[in-house]
Amino acid sequence: MDKRKLTFIPLFLICFFVKAQEINGEIVDSNGQGLAFANVLLQTASDSTLVKGAITNDTGTFTFESVASGNYIITASMVGFSTKTTDAFSYQQNSMFTIPTLTLTEGVELDEVVVQTTKPIFVQKIDRMVINVENSIVSAGSSALEVLERSPGVIVDRQNSAISLAGKNGVVVMIDGKISYMPQESIVQLLEGMSSDNIQSIELITTPPANFDAEGNAGFINIVLKKRTDLGLNGTYSVSGGIGNGETTSDNISFNFRKNKINLFGNYSFLIDTQGQQFDFSRIFTNEQDNTINLATVSDRDPRQRNHNIRLGMDYQATDKTVIGILVGAYDNKWTMDAVNDSRETENGVPFSFVQLLNTERNQWQHFNSNVNLKHNFKDDEFISVDLDYLHYYDENPTDYTNSFFDGDNNFLREELTLSDKTTPINIAVGKADYSNQLNENLKLETGIKAVISDFENDVSVATFDGQNFIEDPTLTNKSVLNEHILAAYTSVDYKLKEKTSMKLGLRYEHTDSELDTETEGRVVDRNFGNFFPSIFVSHSVSDTLSFNLSYSKRITRPTFNNLAPFVIFIDPTTFLSGNSALQPATSNSVKFDTNYKSILLSFQYSVEDQPISGFQERFDEATGRLFFEAANNDQTKLFTITLGLPINFTNWWKMQNNFIFINTKVSALLQDSSFNFEQNTFRANSSNSFTITKTFSSEVNLNYFGASLFGIRKFDPVFGMNIGFQKKLGDKWGTLRFAVNDVFDSFEFTGRTQIPEQNLNTENTFDFSNRTFLLTYSRSFGNDKLKSSRQRGTGSEDERRRVN
Repeated sequence: MDKRKLTFIPLFLICFFVKAQEINGEIVDSNGQGLAFANVLLQTASDSTLVKGAITNDTGTFTFESVASGNYIITASMVGFSTKTTDAFSYQQNSMFTIPTLTLTEGVELDEVVVQTTKPIFVQKIDRMVINVENSIVSAGSSALEVLERSPGVIVDRQNSAISLAGKNGVVVMIDGKISYMPQESIVQLLEGMSSDNIQSIELITTPPANFDAEGNAGFINIVLKKRTDLGLNGTYSVSGGIGNGETTSDNISFNFRKNKINLFGNYSFLIDTQGQQFDFSRIFTNEQDNTINLATVSDRDPRQRNHNIRLGMDYQATDKTVIGILVGAYDNKWTMDAVNDSRETENGVPFSFVQLLNTERNQWQHFNSNVNLKHNFKDDEFISVDLDYLHYYDENPTDYTNSFFDGDNNFLREELTLSDKTTPINIAVGKADYSNQLNENLKLETGIKAVISDFENDVSVATFDGQNFIEDPTLTNKSVLNEHILAAYTSVDYKLKEKTSMKLGLRYEHTDSELDTETEGRVVDRNFGNFFPSIFVSHSVSDTLSFNLSYSKRITRPTFNNLAPFVIFIDPTTFLSGNSALQPATSNSVKFDTNYKSILLSFQYSVEDQPISGFQERFDEATGRLFFEAANNDQTKLFTITLGLPINFTNWWKMQNNFIFINTKVSALLQDSSFNFEQNTFRANSSNSFTITKTFSSEVNLNYFGASLFGIRKFDPVFGMNIGFQKKLGDKWGTLRFAVNDVFDSFEFTGRTQIPEQNLNTENTFDFSNRTFLLTYSRSFGNDKLKSSRQRGTGSEDERRRVN
């Protein structure tokens, strides 16, 4: 018997020996090329009873492990190819046996029989909600961000560049299972520039296990890009055009080329969006003379967004068990805007002043990332994967403000010119290694280590023209430098307790060392701390149709780089959007219980987060009369959530997926040395209806309702929206045509209020990002439709990307 060499496992493990106990082989086509994803059956030689099943890997090889002694045959098959069966052979337990190579030839015609199925748009799995974007008509021609906005339980705060899930902020965005190390604002821009036609599905993961980074108390959103399942060259492209309150287009192309040991793949997307926006700000406060001041501002915004995104990769099959991959990506996201802000101030109900602020803003993010990956399979269920990543970001955000001041009778007083600028280069380096081994039928082991080194330099300046020179405002001008190191290690064990009961235990340790120095205040952040993050999952199947799951996990949410690298954006002369370098990390503990009966899901989740980071919170400076909107730490947030997934199939042509969420939110906050408590019950509902009109013509209606909700100390009004779409399949050679109307009633706008009289804080703000939009999209596949797919992998730096903004 062969003995495997000792394998070192970092942290919490000891060395062990593994004996080779397997039946293996290779399935090839008539050209001798390995066939990926071929079906392989191990059967008894006497009566062909199925013993085990497997699917070949990228190179066409397969392995059966832990096989008892006996006489067997092996049958291999694949759609479009002949089926082959080996002669009977004898296998002795605890030995290695390789069967002769099986060659499958093309020639099986299936044109007479077509089996066609469509995945439902929403599929609830044990640990995640899967949204099958490729089957959604109203998603065609939309951006990934718009698809997320229509997803159950997801809230996108465009103004603060934040994404929340099930009422919790701190969501980590992944692409193909790998965390995106972008700034938060950059993530939002990336998703806005990513066409939904390049997305296969979106997964909402609320209780991640230990092999996921501890970052993000709300869980993970995984965006799965489309993969081709075939050899040679193939791909897809789509073009779309839309009109609403402005024009929009979203175009993309993806390809995959595979020959011998090399696989090339990539995608490119382009977006232009000129949809207008309107913001309304209102606040009432009492000044030092006990006069009641009412300040109301209407911001009429004319933005133009242009995004380029490109991703290119290559995999090289060095040996049968070793793959080396290179992945590079880049984007150039440019957002420009001309806005007219009219601000009217009254004192005790009498008009006091009027200010018109004209501003021109450019916010341009440029990014480059590279990844080298090596994956070695010791056997089919034992592998090690190593990732090395480097990411660079550069943000430039200059803005010009022209303020025209009038008295209460609209008589012109003076004009003031203010310039603000922000430049932020960010560098991130990541090293990561993961090891996984299925020790036996009941026990699986995963472990890994990771190191992240990040730094940025942030330069913010605000200056006002005094008639001769620009004079800097020292209260709004600053330079800061951040250096941060994160080291992590984890171990996770999957153990099958009984036939129907499984358990997964995980422990992750992360150590953080952060230093932030500013030019005006010196060192404002000096943190050196370590935390353990345990996770527990227990699953029990009562029957094939009924199962229960219980999970617990601890998470951390670190401040985003954008908040730590402060910025200044004027709403009016005394109202600002700003960062907050004093932010502290937040930690949360969460317990979740799920019941699955057939396709019905009922879920209960309770979480407690200490020092939660809430975006876009108000801070009023009575001395200057300035109002700042900035991210801030509250004391504690408690969330109790009930989720019900209820699919209904009325007929064979009308299918409905309903998702209902109830959230009880309790927030404790300390404002200027005073404690405040807030509570809100929230109800959310999403209903997606699919209609099959003919074999080639279908439609979809999507309804969303977000009840009154609490984000930090701000309460938002209910919101309702509807989207409809139609799809026509033009045939295998002519692609698909889709037409959609998004935000049919033009009702998707958010109004939030903060009312704390004790703090002289009474504000109301409305944000209207969405408009009724008509979209027409054409998509088509090209190339060989019988190709082998590119290897689905991400990088080791997906966690850090989201913190860049």
